[in-house]
Amino acid sequence: KLRVGFGNSSTLSAMAAARMVMGASDKLMVDANQSWSLDEAVAMVAALRGAPLQWVEEPLPVDRPDAEWQAVAAASPFPIAGGENMRSAAEFDAAIGGRVFGVIQPDICKWGGLSLCTPLARRIVVSGKRYCPHFLGGGVGLAASAHLLAAVGGDGMLEIDVNDNLLRDRLCGSLLPLIEHCVKVPDGPGLGFTPELKAVADLCVHHFDVRVNLT
Repeated sequence: KLRVGFGNSSTLSAMAAARMVMGASDKLMVDANQSWSLDEAVAMVAALRGAPLQWVEEPLPVDRPDAEWQAVAAASPFPIAGGENMRSAAEFDAAIGGRVFGVIQPDICKWGGLSLCTPLARRIVVSGKRYCPHFLGGGVGLAASAHLLAAVGGDGMLEIDVNDNLLRDRLCGSLLPLIEHCVKVPDGPGLGFTPELKAVADLCVHHFDVRVNLT
């Protein structure tokens, strides 16, 4: 997934560079991170026409009027993705029932946890839309997202950040090794693994004990 939104020319040049190194089985998406105005979003989806994109993610800020989202979706030859910054059941209901989003991406660490995101993800899949859990952070949330995606099925993909992340790597190590574009979900109890807490001891910035005397 290619992060864009740093100017139209840089977006197009980054797209061209990505396509040069793509293999036949590789998939490409772009994520504007809510950075475009309506006019920019409409112009960019038009400029990207013909690219082999799976989706265009968050072309507008999440709180822009529905009419603007409708306009971008109408102009886009690609599915529109979003959901990581939705904060209410009503927003997800509208996304599932509407025509704007082809890909919906709730983040279990931002909204609902496993308890609410599990039925939500199932509704997304049943609706015919694509469920792809958003996650960007430590390994515990990544493992939970992987379990949820595997449990609900569908044709969604798991997001794994490629940047260095000490908290993720030390806690979980090679928990989810990538093998031919796939990861194997741990099959032990709970999330299937025990975080290596000692491995992050040097990252601890504060520690305290709470002691209460009961009389």
